[in-house]
Amino acid sequence: MAATSQNSAWTADAVSGPDDFAVELSDTQRDAIITAAKRMAARGMTIADLWGRDIALPELRGTMRKVIREVTQESGLVVLKGMPVEELSEEEIALAWHLTTAPLGRLRAQSGWGELMGRVEYVDDGRDWRGYTKTKELNFHTDHADTVALLCVRQGPAGGASRLVSQGALRAIIAEEAPEALALLNRGFPYAWFDEAPPEATGPVSDFNVPVLVEHEGRVQGVYIQSFMLQAAEAMERTLTKDEVEAIDLVRQVANRPGVALEFRMEPGHALIFDNLSMLHARTAFERSDNPTQSRLLYRLWYATQPERPRHPGIAQYETALMRAYKDPSLAG
Repeated sequence: MAATSQNSAWTADAVSGPDDFAVELSDTQRDAIITAAKRMAARGMTIADLWGRDIALPELRGTMRKVIREVTQESGLVVLKGMPVEELSEEEIALAWHLTTAPLGRLRAQSGWGELMGRVEYVDDGRDWRGYTKTKELNFHTDHADTVALLCVRQGPAGGASRLVSQGALRAIIAEEAPEALALLNRGFPYAWFDEAPPEATGPVSDFNVPVLVEHEGRVQGVYIQSFMLQAAEAMERTLTKDEVEAIDLVRQVANRPGVALEFRMEPGHALIFDNLSMLHARTAFERSDNPTQSRLLYRLWYATQPERPRHPGIAQYETALMRAYKDPSLAG
């Protein structure tokens, strides 16, 4: 892994490609992952059984320390290579991915059903707003975690390229070109809850603003889900001003400029580990296959950093509310 930046404000033009962020697992580490995953699977264990347990593999300790530093303090991104997906069943791969990434922090729930691992694949369920289960292009956005760990198990016939962009880089560009828009983005906007409202919600949208591209304790961070902001305004019967609409869309426009976002297609066994607080990610549309062995499948884990990292109050309030909506196991105690 090359040192691509002293901080998280980098652009694709400033790096040579995804290999600048690469970390390769050794054969010894791969063997340790395979052995542990198969042993746990043979006992009938799932990721839910491992929640809250110290399951970090000693063979990966040094590598994961470097990964955590790169993700939380430097570029915000690691491209991990060499996960043993061909040697394991889907159930074993899920265990293997959590065993590998457990040092990232405490696993977080990903939906109102409390699921701890997201299967990123096509599902015909009528819930179009959960875009990761559809084949369409996904706009730049954030998830609901401190750190995201996304493993490619299978790629589809075509498409499905991953795209990542630094919020620090976006802030620098917008601060120079449109400082008034940056002020609106830093102020933030209410967000729609859709069907995942927390118990304390007083309506269909948050009663507080959620910022993006905001500088907080030396790092640029934020939440950005364009459709959630626009849906919130509609639910409130509030007409966004021209400046607000343009500010919200400016983030997408700048992220899509040539040379700003990094774009590449992951191969099976490759993974992204990135700082969800300081980066936006997107995906190009992909081609679906009716053959299950050729259908695109990624495993997604969300982590809360331990100990907690500094978060802007508006971001912390939004994410904590969603954890209550998602029945996160950390709240059970």
